[in-house]
Amino acid sequence: MASLTDAETLIVEKKAKCQRTQKGKKEASGCDTEEVSTELTLLFDPYKIKKRLTQSDLGHLSRLLIGRDFVKSHFLRWMNEETVRQVESGEGADVIVRDLDTCSEHRLVFVFWASSGSYVLKGGWIKEFVKRRGLATGDEVGIYWEPSASEFHFSLLHRANQA
Repeated sequence: MASLTDAETLIVEKKAKCQRTQKGKKEASGCDTEEVSTELTLLFDPYKIKKRLTQSDLGHLSRLLIGRDFVKSHFLRWMNEETVRQVESGEGADVIVRDLDTCSEHRLVFVFWASSGSYVLKGGWIKEFVKRRGLATGDEVGIYWEPSASEFHFSLLHRANQA
């Protein structure tokens, strides 16, 4: 049996934590709870985009820059036509970004910037992610599009100041 890499183990642990948190919230609210298994088997790394944050991602431009090739091959092909049209037109599409580490949802804008030829997540990136999570230059984040939920999934994979 193949063993999981550190990144795969981290993803399994985060998903299990999120499931336990959601179950706890249901119990506290008095809703009926379903049996939730926290035993997960991960066969692949879902984080199609892994990025070491730069000062540009954390600064006054208030956006996370994502390279064009990655977006076309890993995000746009799974999005619905209207979302792709909004993104590509430059007007941007409102998207949900689920932080799997904290089990929280945030609404950002995903848009193509023709001036740089890149895609960006903006409209709350600094407040909702950089400040709230204490992100710093060199931190590695992972992001992927979850087609079944039509949302981005985000995780802080590695802090720069940790060995």
